[in-house]
Amino acid sequence: MDLIIVGCQAGDEGKGKFTDIACESAYAVVRYQAGPNTGHTVVADGGEYRFVQVPAGVLRGSVAVLGNGCVIEPVSLLAELSSLRAAGLDVDLRISELAHVIFPYHIAQDAAEEDWRGAEIATSAATGFVHGTGRLGTTNRGVGPCREDKAARIGLRMADLLDERLLRARLARLVPLKRGLLERVLGRPAGQEPVGDEIDRLVEEYGSAGRRLEPHLCDVSHFLRQVRADGHHIVYEGAQSFGLDLEHGTYPYVTSGYSGAGGVTVGTGTSPAQDFSVLGIAKAYTVQVGGGPLMAEVDGAVADHLVTRGREWGTVTGRRRRVGWFDIPMVRRAVEVEGIRRLCLTNIDVLAGLDEVMVVTGYEIDGRITDAFPVRLPDMASATPVLRRLPGWADVDWPRVARRGPAALPEAARRYVAHLAAALDVEIVAVGVGPERDDTVFLSEAPLLAPAAAPPPGDRAAGLEAPRAR
Repeated sequence: MDLIIVGCQAGDEGKGKFTDIACESAYAVVRYQAGPNTGHTVVADGGEYRFVQVPAGVLRGSVAVLGNGCVIEPVSLLAELSSLRAAGLDVDLRISELAHVIFPYHIAQDAAEEDWRGAEIATSAATGFVHGTGRLGTTNRGVGPCREDKAARIGLRMADLLDERLLRARLARLVPLKRGLLERVLGRPAGQEPVGDEIDRLVEEYGSAGRRLEPHLCDVSHFLRQVRADGHHIVYEGAQSFGLDLEHGTYPYVTSGYSGAGGVTVGTGTSPAQDFSVLGIAKAYTVQVGGGPLMAEVDGAVADHLVTRGREWGTVTGRRRRVGWFDIPMVRRAVEVEGIRRLCLTNIDVLAGLDEVMVVTGYEIDGRITDAFPVRLPDMASATPVLRRLPGWADVDWPRVARRGPAALPEAARRYVAHLAAALDVEIVAVGVGPERDDTVFLSEAPLLAPAAAPPPGDRAAGLEAPRAR
């Protein structure tokens, strides 16, 4: 059975770590969406490895696959591959020839559109929900504009880089179009380089990058069918999270692709009839980069505690992440939509040292209490989180806890995990207690690639005590 790994919050849950762990017995690890706007960090074997466009599972020797749902920046991808080789990783890479290509004009358009959003939304009284200036908080890597071109059917795909005549002809129309958009619509200078020189440069630079990557191009859909036919396991790495999904996330504060489990079928050409297991990943608290709702956001000393201990700065952007308490309705929505029955919880150690921790159990909206995550922007703006206080736990020797297993977890931490398992109606199968691969407490003997068993009644946090009624 193939495994889909999905983040259940708004990103940065630690998906890379558990992708790495799950790939111990996987032949291939597949990204089915995203591009250079994502980042996963894996700490293992005495080193720290940073992945942007390459899936995190390659540390285990799995074949890395970038599906047609990805958008590729080929120049930076080549630099990433070179950096990984210098670190001792020779990546066996497959890239869908149908994946769309990010060009420099997409990056310029991304920054200009983000500025436009800020000016437009900040002066609008009818937006319902405004956080800060109204910017989405994009990474300015050109991903959204690249997908805009894909939907408009004017984009260029990886295979197009190999045909110089086609590439030049298409760029001869696209470059003037993008310059006009930047200058006349978005009010941004498009650069001083003559149009002809820019086209020549792009044909040379991106055509060369395409030729260097040509040995990696393939029909990904066919490749994956063959892998399954040969009896191998496949892990699909959700490079982004459910809360950022274009269809089901906190729109408009979302990515431009399908980051939920449903994105696997369209992003890789895998039949929806294929038998999948979905593994959810959630952080023991909630983080948010840039704009968007974070309804139980904390500040002051508690925020500094979480940011410092959790190293809450973006892998790609370097921006400080906003932090808040664990939002049960938010994660429950991901669990229900994605069909998640098994969950991994990360960063339990980061909460250590707080006198108490809180979880969001619902919201008060216009005088009404609900335990459903709001999807309308006005409701998000007016919602007051309903919080439950739980006892905190002291700091301990977390590597020693990982070696000894569930019984070594502080009692209050065990009860916290059990509370979340019961509230979400999932089995929590592993708990992260540090950044290292080995800083993991497994609560189930079944490997992560194993299919989820039918849920038993009652508490499902294996090896942990269920919370007492209060």
